[in-house]
Amino acid sequence: MLKKRKGKINEIVYNNTAYNNGKFRHFPTITGLKYILEEIINSNSTTAYIRITPFYINERLNQQIEFEEYMFYLECRDWIDKEVLKKHIKECINVPDRQRQLNDFELGAILYPLCQKEDTTSFKSALEKYEEYLNELLLKMMEIAKSVMNLSEEHLPFGYFCFEIHSE
Repeated sequence: MLKKRKGKINEIVYNNTAYNNGKFRHFPTITGLKYILEEIINSNSTTAYIRITPFYINERLNQQIEFEEYMFYLECRDWIDKEVLKKHIKECINVPDRQRQLNDFELGAILYPLCQKEDTTSFKSALEKYEEYLNELLLKMMEIAKSVMNLSEEHLPFGYFCFEIHSE
């Protein structure tokens, strides 16, 4: 059961991903994700963290693949500087137990940003960078899905990307 948390952003996430009083979750597609991101950006607010994990489902094959390495994780901390941010990104992209490694520091900076608590400007900026990068990200993930799931042209119309969203 998904609990409704206090705060503008948490309410936005809850209202767009939970139904039947939080008993069930809805995982938005790319269109829904972009709508939620715009709503969060326009809220002029921050939260402790927001995590967005993409996955691809193919109904024809009855298969799913999660893209943990392309998860977006924005965290607000009491204090950050360039060294703290650099260390954080390196830790996030070099996780040994992931199926696929993400060794691109610039991409890590987009996917794993930090901001200071209550800094709405950097919070919004991080979300906007992620939103801009989504089109390129979807192409990368589609290539991985095609390879890992052995997708053919006839399978493609039966697949779609979804996003699991958490915030606190």
